[in-house]
Amino acid sequence: MKKIFTVFTVLTLSTLFYLVPYSIAEQNTAPPLLVQQPAAQPPPPGVSPAPPAPGIPPGPPVTPPPPGPGIGQAIPEQTLLNNLPTAVTTVQKIGSRLTPGKVWTIQGAAGEIEVKAGVLYQGSVVAVLRFNPLDGGVLPLGIHPRAYQNPLQIQAIKARLTAVIHELKILPAAEFREPEASWAFPVALGNTIVAHLKVYCDGIHIVPDYPANQEMTCYGQ
Repeated sequence: MKKIFTVFTVLTLSTLFYLVPYSIAEQNTAPPLLVQQPAAQPPPPGVSPAPPAPGIPPGPPVTPPPPGPGIGQAIPEQTLLNNLPTAVTTVQKIGSRLTPGKVWTIQGAAGEIEVKAGVLYQGSVVAVLRFNPLDGGVLPLGIHPRAYQNPLQIQAIKARLTAVIHELKILPAAEFREPEASWAFPVALGNTIVAHLKVYCDGIHIVPDYPANQEMTCYGQ
């Protein structure tokens, strides 16, 4: 009986030693989690947005709020800072998992044309690229051309969007955004910052861009 018990113990320990490293390796290679968002809804029946310029849709309807507004105020600063290295690891994991979304045009507040493209992670927009409506170049953040006509073809941007996304670099430094309780990481294309990608304050979850998801659902091509 003692011999049977000894053999059983050895087999059990061997199994545990085999499974524990596998479980750790699986956690290290698993894709980061995405904050679940409510489904974007088109404008309700019978409600018409303000008429846009010819061929250009207006801004989107009201979008769902970001998760946890004000949560960052309730979390101790040291806890947020302790989660930052985890957030850096999380955001670096998704670089190779980003995919192109749809392209759309909307009318800005001053009537100018804005050309945007979604950068997707697990089917949700997590960053937005903005294109110059005059020459199709990717715009650095803060540059807003005053273009009121769009000579570009959406298909031309869609054709090279995958190549552009492969050139994006997520920088391993962030600022904290209180409204979303998230770390915002700059996304670079060459020597310009073209977008931000957000990781929730727990350092684990990727935060979707809720307004961009709504816009892409309504107007994306």
